[in-house]
Amino acid sequence: MSKFNAKEVNEINAIIADIAKVVKPKSEIGARDRATLNGLLTANKIEKEPVFFKCRKEYSEAIVNHFVREKNIARNKFHMAAQGFVYVIK
Repeated sequence: MSKFNAKEVNEINAIIADIAKVVKPKSEIGARDRATLNGLLTANKIEKEPVFFKCRKEYSEAIVNHFVREKNIARNKFHMAAQGFVYVIK
């Protein structure tokens, strides 16, 4: 796990607060860029729409891990580490 300074922790907590407003118990969370994820969803015929949240690449894994470990939200199969967007599929 990466060590973050106080400023980075505040930025991560702000993003987590935004995501927490959208996430539901049956949701899936992951990190991937918009174009690639939309292409993967279309190719796999998944009808659900993702909600994207912009973040720094260094924070994406920590944010996803928070929801997977603390909130017991499922990690999506299209998740990748170090991505510029975190997404939630409802």
